[in-house]
Amino acid sequence: MTAVLTKKADSKAYDLFSVRSEPALSYKWKHISEQWLLQGELTEFLSKYGYYINAPSLDMPAMFWANRYSRYIAFVHWAIAKGYQLDTSLEGLIVYHCERSGIAEPAFEFYTSYTEETINESKTDRQERLLSFYQYHVVPLFQAVASHIGVRTRELWGQVYHAVPYFIDLSKVTESEEVKINLQEDWTYITTKTKPEDFKEKKHPLQYKCISIPNPVDDDKPLHTKPTCCLAYKGSNRYCYRCPRMKPEQRDEYYQKYKEDKE
Repeated sequence: MTAVLTKKADSKAYDLFSVRSEPALSYKWKHISEQWLLQGELTEFLSKYGYYINAPSLDMPAMFWANRYSRYIAFVHWAIAKGYQLDTSLEGLIVYHCERSGIAEPAFEFYTSYTEETINESKTDRQERLLSFYQYHVVPLFQAVASHIGVRTRELWGQVYHAVPYFIDLSKVTESEEVKINLQEDWTYITTKTKPEDFKEKKHPLQYKCISIPNPVDDDKPLHTKPTCCLAYKGSNRYCYRCPRMKPEQRDEYYQKYKEDKE
């Protein structure tokens, strides 16, 4: 496919999802997603990436990668909700890692082919297209990372469950009511209407119990723990406030300290 985009759509794809309509000219390194199915390629990538986030082991950059990759997954949700034609194959996606001013961790940018030419499809066809993307793109990647690095696939899926809705909600702001409904229906479908075996799992990978916790910034705004730990504590020696691994007593200490610092 050839990318044929208006400036408006192209800008949103890049500004919100970091998806490019043409190859990057400047970057630190690049990978075709399909390469990460190979242990050698995956280990080399995570070792390089881990260096920039002070990771003592490969499981930490694996979690960060799943979180950053979720931005592309959210893009696919958005593009399918709008009826765009796109190539979601593993071999059709190039991932660039680009330097950011003042930030050590390279930014993920994605280059894939898609067009604004829409497909006239039913809700069932649209959601089958989305599930197919998960089955033939996301599942093989997560299984490869889990197998080669020694993490549970559920830990990786937790990053998707946490990050994708954030970008979906941001994308809704400037969309038509029809696209907003499609986005909501599709997320509900992929998280509640599918089966574990659709993802080659025994337990559904996109269903979690997130515990309600006090919000130190706004007492009236609900706040919950994250689905799974991103392992950032391995590099900083400190759990984040929403980490599901944090003990209640420690979270209470963090909460009180934040309140005191704010006063």
